[in-house]
Amino acid sequence: MKNTIITAALVACLLGLSCPALARNGDPAPKGWLLVRSGAANTDANYDKEDSDSNGKLHGVSVLCAGISDTPAKVQQLIATDGTRVWGPNRGVAQASTAINLGGNVVLDALPNNPNHCLINGLTVSKIKGIWH
Repeated sequence: MKNTIITAALVACLLGLSCPALARNGDPAPKGWLLVRSGAANTDANYDKEDSDSNGKLHGVSVLCAGISDTPAKVQQLIATDGTRVWGPNRGVAQASTAINLGGNVVLDALPNNPNHCLINGLTVSKIKGIWH
């Protein structure tokens, strides 16, 4: 797992994405980072298969995240780092600060073939739907 994190950090740096020093899975993503979620992220259906607690707060909502600007080219560059799926034309884009300011948290969760994978936790469906544009 340690090699996966190091490889993920190196790939991100080489692609001009964020280069967190010694970032590890479970570390919080900084407030200024970009978030991207596949599909119609501002709909209830996008979260039908997500886990939630007894208060309706979601856990483990899969997103991509990186410390890059919110431009179409940079969003596409971030999506290109995800080797685990084919992304369709629909996607939601947000800032980590929006999720964090609403009481959620965003944590690093690099995966094989998806070095910029992160998880959003602690938001209800109604709140998380409102962060995407």
